[in-house]
Amino acid sequence: MNVKKRFRLRPSFTLSASALTQLLGAFASFLAAFVLPNTFPEFQGTSRKVLIILGCIMLVVGAANLFFGREFGRFMSRFGKRSRVVVPREGIGFLAIMLTLAVGALMGHRNMPLLVFGMMAGPFILNGWVVYGMLKGVTVERSAPRRSMAGEFMSVEFEVRNDKRIMASHMLEVRDRITGKSLQNRRRDDEGVVTFVRVPAKERRIGRYSVRFSERGRYELGPVRVSSRFPMGIGERGHLFTSVSELIVHPKLGQLLPVWSRQQKELSESRHNAQARTGFFDDDFLRIREYRTGDNPRSIHWRSTARRGELMIREHQQNRQADSLVVLDLPELKDWDPAATEMAISLAATICDEQTRSSSGTGYLLAIASKQPIIVSSRSPGGFREEALDALAVCGRSPRANLDDVLAAIIAGHTLHDERIILITPRPKIAETALENASRLFTQSSINLRQVTTIVEASLAGLKSVIQLDDLKNDWRKIDSDVEVGQLKEVSITAAAAAEVSA
Repeated sequence: MNVKKRFRLRPSFTLSASALTQLLGAFASFLAAFVLPNTFPEFQGTSRKVLIILGCIMLVVGAANLFFGREFGRFMSRFGKRSRVVVPREGIGFLAIMLTLAVGALMGHRNMPLLVFGMMAGPFILNGWVVYGMLKGVTVERSAPRRSMAGEFMSVEFEVRNDKRIMASHMLEVRDRITGKSLQNRRRDDEGVVTFVRVPAKERRIGRYSVRFSERGRYELGPVRVSSRFPMGIGERGHLFTSVSELIVHPKLGQLLPVWSRQQKELSESRHNAQARTGFFDDDFLRIREYRTGDNPRSIHWRSTARRGELMIREHQQNRQADSLVVLDLPELKDWDPAATEMAISLAATICDEQTRSSSGTGYLLAIASKQPIIVSSRSPGGFREEALDALAVCGRSPRANLDDVLAAIIAGHTLHDERIILITPRPKIAETALENASRLFTQSSINLRQVTTIVEASLAGLKSVIQLDDLKNDWRKIDSDVEVGQLKEVSITAAAAAEVSA
């Protein structure tokens, strides 16, 4: 993710200590410009204009810090700034009362409100020093999986260490920022939140939060902000840890319908080559029977033939299927429903997943016609599944998607025998023409690409006849679990519509 996307300004109301200081300075400047000249004539003229200009400047800077301070703080963190002071709602009310007492004392020339103002300022300053002590010597480490799947919950774990010798840290709130392409237009940040009630000195505690993404893609976890309001909650101070983890969310997997599975099995068996070929799996031995006309002489079992006095052969039960090469076409078409696009990607992911789990083929291949042709090929089922799902997680529609180039790349780099091609495309007529053009380039005239290809129309109706996807419900779960540190808050976030569950 580039810097422009990461630090794009978005309004986010946050009253930090710097914004509060600037707003109070602007208020004091305006108060001095319009009140002091009545008592002190020397503040009229040039001095009054200077105070008004200074108040306007501080008001503009304070308002910008008030609405964009969070983004500005992240930008400054890249230059070494890690600490930030924020005034919560409770603190705003506390300061409003203090300000009212101060203005009343100055306007009414009374000492009692000014005395109360001084008594209220003491706890506010004390709270700031205690919060500073809570965060001193505290470090955080995140442990998160590198991959997840759309619609499934994943767990992100935090380990908080308190390196102080004597003082324990109380009420530590760890916020993990979540960013991604599908979250850029949101006004608020998506965050996972874990609250640690108490972390004793020279000890560590572990907490976790749950997160769920409804859309595939590449996301980033971090930076992590650790803050505390202990003990009175009228002031909050936080430290920023800039560790960032990349997370790839794979497309949602569905279930292939029995009609489709049965059809593909019949097509694969009809094209199965009778001659044995090298592979990772052998056929299962079934029985020994009499030789029949047309049987393969290589299957003759000579020991049984000598014992029985007639030709006997070994009969095997075929347990491997012909390889299926998956081709996904992702053009940019105005009348192609985005929901159908995601369903087509899920179908390709499901077929690749099913192949690596049940098929005993010798090779696997996924081709994607997008902005750039993507070819994923491997002989290892586990490696192919991971690479294929990674590619499907980040692919997208493009007006430059060229099916002819993808088919040509498959022919050039893959020797076809009895494999079948599964072509998922929203433009079946253009796909048929592309297959005919590719067949002319094929060196083996005995293989016709159109005959060995199953075209799946990537419309909602066509895809629903092949795959069944469970609807992703935007439900929310709040899980309160007793861990070492007590009650920890676990938050579930949906990328398309995320919200924070308050403790």
